[in-house]
Amino acid sequence: MREEEGYLLLTSQSAPATWGVGLPDLASRLRALPVVAVSAPDDALLRAVMVKLFADRQLSVDESLIAYLATRIERSFAAARKAVEQLDREALRQKRGVTRALAAELLGAS
Repeated sequence: MREEEGYLLLTSQSAPATWGVGLPDLASRLRALPVVAVSAPDDALLRAVMVKLFADRQLSVDESLIAYLATRIERSFAAARKAVEQLDREALRQKRGVTRALAAELLGAS
């Protein structure tokens, strides 16, 4: 990669230094790699992401809806995307607004 002036991104559920590589040179290089752990989003980030996801769909929602969802969905970006998409789709289907009441109906049904 150095010769090509490129970059390499490795992803794993464990740090490369723990992989148990038998080649000493490769093991040494793996131990020297910078490692970044990605964890679940905290409350503030999860709420901000949901606000953005609703805004991307041109939906202005009440903070009570965001608070309601943040405490009831899995702490992941994928779950936030899914909840926003389901609420938008169901609101369109029922021809009503995206509200906390609608969210309660949807989450209570699942």
